[in-house]
Amino acid sequence: MKDKVAIITGAAGDIGLAIARKFLQAGARVALLDVDDDALRVRSMSVIGQIGHSSLLCMACDVADANATKNCVDAVARTLGGLHLLVNNAAPFTPTHAIADLPTADWEKALAVNATGAFLMSKWSIPHMRTCGGGVILNIASQMGHVTAFGRGAYGASKAALLSLTRSIAIDHADDNIRCVSISPGAVMTGRLIRRYGTEQAAADALAPRYPAKRIGLPDEIAAAAVFLAGDGAAFVTGTDLLVDGGYTAI
Repeated sequence: MKDKVAIITGAAGDIGLAIARKFLQAGARVALLDVDDDALRVRSMSVIGQIGHSSLLCMACDVADANATKNCVDAVARTLGGLHLLVNNAAPFTPTHAIADLPTADWEKALAVNATGAFLMSKWSIPHMRTCGGGVILNIASQMGHVTAFGRGAYGASKAALLSLTRSIAIDHADDNIRCVSISPGAVMTGRLIRRYGTEQAAADALAPRYPAKRIGLPDEIAAAAVFLAGDGAAFVTGTDLLVDGGYTAI
């Protein structure tokens, strides 16, 4: 990834930050985007402290906003010198509700960020990737795009849409030398998961028994998969999804 320019959305979250660290360590110049500018500035310090700051850019961006996404993508390409990699990682918190009880606003927000946001970021990024001779779009989907669980209808539907979008981008832009792939994580020990369950131990106790691996994942494990899929070693991989789910969907 040396000297390649990458955008990572939802970068204030644990998975986004883990991917940013791995990309920077691999030599990329990275733009971190998140709707929560304050959290992004604070949390990105952990990356800056380990890597240095000359290859890192932080920007506030609502990925569901067409104008905001275009302005951010253009600014990144202009400031960092092109665009080669896009990681669509942004995802809102989605409360647990059965479909009949699901607030319309929660449904619309899940689709706006997870599906439309990835579409918009990809739409504006592809012309810059063409100029650079090609690139990679990596969508962070979910095991819930393949299967479902009680109360996860909005989240699952939006992630299933993201899997379909991945295939469409791969087919539509293969001639532009652009690959599009996705990762479907299982449960990952993030701050968001801990807030849902109260503590790390409570999250592990509730979820680990559901996985053949007998544990839940770590952000660095998702980041390692991202580095592989975005790198030259996966040059023949496109239009497909990598399940990083500890075997959850195998049973």
